[in-house]
Amino acid sequence: MRYPAGTIKALRRIVTSVDGVVVALAMATLGMALDWRYGTSLRTAGLTGFAWVLVWLAAIDRITRLLPDVLTMPLLWLGLVAQLHPATRTVGAELAIGGAVLGYLPLRALELAWFNLRGVEALGFGDLKLLAAIGAWLGPQAAMLVLVGGALGGSAWHLFMPATVRVRLAQSFPLGPWLVGATLALMLAGPEWMGWGP
Repeated sequence: MRYPAGTIKALRRIVTSVDGVVVALAMATLGMALDWRYGTSLRTAGLTGFAWVLVWLAAIDRITRLLPDVLTMPLLWLGLVAQLHPATRTVGAELAIGGAVLGYLPLRALELAWFNLRGVEALGFGDLKLLAAIGAWLGPQAAMLVLVGGALGGSAWHLFMPATVRVRLAQSFPLGPWLVGATLALMLAGPEWMGWGP
């Protein structure tokens, strides 16, 4: 979903439904939890903004099965730019670039190989861009943990759903909410889980 009009339509749908209440509660809870976890600072403000955008992306992906470029791409660049100032830095420029590259290029290569082999997309481009943004903000170790945690969590959920509502394995399911959930859990777990230096 590249065109902003599609994103605006999805946002309106969220705001005018129960999803809007869930998003608002998640944002408020995350704001307090991250402030408690990391202390009040510009870096925490940046991480909180990052987490809030992730919540919206998860809600949009759940409804549309698309992650809009208009949100994922600025999130990626902001993660890289945040590394340029000591007050907002999380992992530093080198690890942020490494995280973005590791979050995108290897999985893009695997996705291309799978598409050439089976003729179906294993991952959407939005998922790859989201993972690249996560790597830019949190580093390469976090990007890999998020990928593993999100993929395992999403797969397990769909495998153990009741048979009457189960999504067949041959069908796709939105991975974005699971990547977001794994990212937020990792952020709340703390810097040591993400391989951040002192």
